[in-house]
Amino acid sequence: MPDTTKFDRAIHGRPFDLEEMFGKPSEVEAPQSKDGVPFWVIDGELKSDTLYYGIGKSSNSQDEADDDARLRFAQYVEVGVKSIATQQIEENKDRLEENYNYESLVTTNMNLRSVKISERFVTADSIFHSLIRYGKSEYHNLVTQEIQIALETNIRKQEMAHQAREALRADSLRHKLTMDSLALGRKQAVIDSLDHILKMEESRQRQEQDRIDLIKKEHAAFLAIKPRYQLIDVPSASLPNSWVYLSGRWNPDTEDVRQLKAGVSLWLFNAEANLWATESLIDQSELSVKLQLLPERGEIYPVSLALGWAGYLDEFSNRNRIHLREDSTRSLLVERLSDEINTPFSKGSTFFVTGTVGLPTFKNHISIYADKRRVSVANIWYPFPRNMGDAISIINQFDVLLKEAYRNRFGDELQWQFGLRLIAVPDRFATMISYEDHEVWMLNFEFQF
Repeated sequence: MPDTTKFDRAIHGRPFDLEEMFGKPSEVEAPQSKDGVPFWVIDGELKSDTLYYGIGKSSNSQDEADDDARLRFAQYVEVGVKSIATQQIEENKDRLEENYNYESLVTTNMNLRSVKISERFVTADSIFHSLIRYGKSEYHNLVTQEIQIALETNIRKQEMAHQAREALRADSLRHKLTMDSLALGRKQAVIDSLDHILKMEESRQRQEQDRIDLIKKEHAAFLAIKPRYQLIDVPSASLPNSWVYLSGRWNPDTEDVRQLKAGVSLWLFNAEANLWATESLIDQSELSVKLQLLPERGEIYPVSLALGWAGYLDEFSNRNRIHLREDSTRSLLVERLSDEINTPFSKGSTFFVTGTVGLPTFKNHISIYADKRRVSVANIWYPFPRNMGDAISIINQFDVLLKEAYRNRFGDELQWQFGLRLIAVPDRFATMISYEDHEVWMLNFEFQF
């Protein structure tokens, strides 16, 4: 036994130093055996703050030593098991009968579930030794789970017994009550049915909320992404994050300008002007105004909706067509546009609607755009939302072109367009490589200020 003699600090005149008295502890790991015999066999015990153990021995057989070890282990953990069971009963006392206690829940066999012999040893004098060793926290978790299962089973049995008693009571009362009491019984049955329906609905709502919480946790990076205000060549339901934005589309093969756009955004409104060109020769224009009726709403499936109006020129007359690569002044461009607007031949207007919905499990935003000229459906896929957000996105856009002026030179009514968007500076600069009109690759630059 260790010496428990107390030292009188007043004699020494200062606090005693354990290292000075007993020497500095060795950093070499203590041996686990002596002359090949484990210390747990020699000492008959283990010292540990993190383990439960049971040590058994027998001079008859190894099985008898194993049983002795299990008995010792059961005695060692009995207090801890009783404490866990008592705590679980206390936490669920509102759901249990008043006379429910520890003995009703825990059996002697529970202490030995999933516990196996850790080590065995036979000494030279033919004494069999067995060791059970189990981590405290791991065993506490195991016992807690077993107790919770047993507790839920007993609670269910009590509920079923209670329901059975209530059913018998109702059956006996039916023979004694008058016709008025029968009516009252029918009303009670309706109330019970409604209560059951309410509980089922509450359970369904809890399950739905758990599912929502799981999706929000697993796809938090995607849900933080706001879709861009532009798909391939039609607007989405989103708005820019800046007041002023500009963009241009350029064909690197022919070095021709495809599109020029300028827009302003304020609160839920944005307005933009577009010029479309073929081989840098202006042949279409558009002025549009968009109102975001429904900013992004929804915890796991964010939805946004916008309504707008566009005034457009389907095509320019030959006298007003202007080449963007030439040195044209702004006054000349405005003059040609004004003249073309006053010509009713190609002028038109339309309302349009566009909506966007997020699908977090697929890392996709789906957008739909429709006006009297075209209907477009597009999906935006973000391959790396957790690491890169919306820095890289892939767009597929499918168009049904209702007006011939907006079809390609082959006259295709159905059209597929593809784009790879790269956002170099968030809310400032983005670029996109797109395949359009079934024949050309375009380079798109977007600037926000």
